[in-house]
Order: sequence, then structure tokens, then C-alpha cells
Amino acid sequence: GGDGDTDTGGDGGDTGTGSVADAEPLGEPVTASGVSWDDLGDLEGEITIYSGRTRDQIDPAFAALEEEYDDLTINRDYNDNDTQVNQLMQEGDATPADIFYSQDPGALVAVHNEGLVQPLPEDVIDTVPASYREPDGNWTGVSGRVRSIMYNSDRLDETPFDSWDELPTDISDYATDDRFEGIIATRPNSGTFRGFIQAMMELEGEDTTRQWVNDFMDQDPQLFGSGSTHAEAINRGGDEDPIIGLGNSYYGARILNEDSDAPLRVAFTEGDAGALFSVAGVAATSNADDPELVAEFVRHLVAIEGQEFMMNVNGEFPVIDGVEYVGDELPDPDDLNSPEFDLSGFDMDLQEAAQLLEDEGMMPL
Repeated sequence: GGDGDTDTGGDGGDTGTGSVADAEPLGEPVTASGVSWDDLGDLEGEITIYSGRTRDQIDPAFAALEEEYDDLTINRDYNDNDTQVNQLMQEGDATPADIFYSQDPGALVAVHNEGLVQPLPEDVIDTVPASYREPDGNWTGVSGRVRSIMYNSDRLDETPFDSWDELPTDISDYATDDRFEGIIATRPNSGTFRGFIQAMMELEGEDTTRQWVNDFMDQDPQLFGSGSTHAEAINRGGDEDPIIGLGNSYYGARILNEDSDAPLRVAFTEGDAGALFSVAGVAATSNADDPELVAEFVRHLVAIEGQEFMMNVNGEFPVIDGVEYVGDELPDPDDLNSPEFDLSGFDMDLQEAAQLLEDEGMMPL
């Protein structure tokens, strides 16, 4: 969730001036092989973004774009995903938002199901692989995040595991293997955790997933309310801190980007929901005030510099084939064994997953 700061402005999207899908590139179109900001058109004007991503995760990218383009003004409204979705639903065509920037696909599916967004340009749709976007381009992922196993390498000798390669590659073991009892943690209140549970339900069935959650709670896990706090606790390595945790890999990558000697390490399961590749993404609202600016803004997010920014600042993965992964501490996306999964199939607000977690005592936190 976000920090709740609101800094909106502009005259909003109450008149709508055309279609984002029909907005021709101001410079070169984006392509899967990668296009530089220098090849794109200049960003000029005012754009309002409702962000479900936190300020620390995404504001540096907005600031970099405003620094790059003197005539660009980005009005930011930061809040958690659920709040932003509800706000968009309440405002309808009167929303001042031009773009909804979500930390996970579930919220993007929700606003699409409500008819609040419109298709993106064809060159953007063709650039992002089909598995990372809505089939008709009504939203697209702009950066990838993978579910992972984080652990403190300095404290692993305090556990029954002699080395990291003894950690299981099957997510089911983290709930049933009693070697994890009392040393494991996770953050269950995030959209990506709900996405992980939703994916497990679709891949393994509801009964198996419910049993997994029940067994995991029997491990006496520490439950955190913040992904950053969760990763920092594992890295800190105090007596009261967990040694192993289930979380998004980018939280670990951000720590390692700041301190390459940090003891936190990241491992992955193989071919199951525990290694789900998900996305943070964007959608253009139905009444975006300046469709041309919105289209060009999204092109900048999926261009080379936009993709590299997400890797360097947040430790995320690119969603464009032609952008080289720059993270030294994590495997290349091609080396991951994430399950095949249609992110556009997430139900609205991931309610089934949320209800299951509440039933089994994991939510609310």
C-alpha cells in the first residue's frame, strides 16, 4: 500500500479528447527489441496518476521523467491499490486520473471489469508479451516481480539446512516441513501474496491451497505488514528476526543493490505458484484528458530507460525482451522456472484468495 499522500491537480478527464489507442507515436513507436527515450517524442503537458505503488518505489521514476522533460508535470495521488480502485469506481468519468498505476494485476483487472479503462496503443500492446498484459491491451505490465524465498545466509547454520541448495524447490514443503517451524515469515496482506494464493488455487485446487495455508500457520510464522520491513528483518538477523521468508524478490534485490555485502539472499521454487512471475502495471482511464500524452508516457515506461530504472531502483525484472537484465544478485528472467499463468484471469480484488486467508487466520493482519 501507499503512504496516502495526495497531490492531485490539473483539470482532469471530465471532457475526454479522444482515444489513447489511436494516439500516434510522437517519435518512434516502441518495439520488443527496445527503444530509447531519445527515440521517443517529448512529454509535454500535465498528467494525473493514481498510484497503488508506494512513493518510494515509483516516485524516483516520475521525478526522472520530469527532469528529462521541462514541460512535463506529473500530479501524483498515492494510496493503496484497494483505495485507488474504489476511488476510480466512485468518480467514474469525472475522475481527474489519466493513468492508474497498480502494484499488481488484480487491481488492473478490477478497473477493467468496471469499464473504467481504455485500450493502449497497438505498438505498446505488441511490445509487451501477451502473458504480461490484458489480451486486448486494456492494461499492461511495465515491470516484473517474482515470488521468492529470502533467507539470511549468515544465520543459515542456525537452521537444519547446511547450505542454501538444501532449501526445497517445492513451495508445499515450506508449509509441511517442520524444519521451518519458528524461523519462517511472510507478508500476507499484499496484493502479490493474494495473487500467489489465487494462482495456487487455480494451479493446485482450493482444497490443496487451503491445506497449505493451514499447515503454514502451524509453522508459527512471523507475519509482517510491510514487504520492506519483512526483508529488512531477515537481513538484520537479530535473535527475534526470522531467518527465512516468502516474499517478492525485488525487496531482497533492493537491499543488495544498496549493500552488496548484505547477508540476505534470494532463492526460488520451481514451476509452482511459489515462483509466480507477476507484474506492476498501468491502465489509461476511459476519459484521459490528453490521450496523446498518456500514450507517450506509457511508451516511456516500457522503453529501455524506463525498464532499466525499475531494475536499478527497485530490483524488478524487465517485461520487454530486448532489455538486458542488470541485476547481479538475482538470476536472469530466462533462468527462472515460473509457472505458465494468465495474469489477466485474476478475479476482481482477488476476493477468493482474501477470503481463504481470512478463513485460515492469516488475514487481516
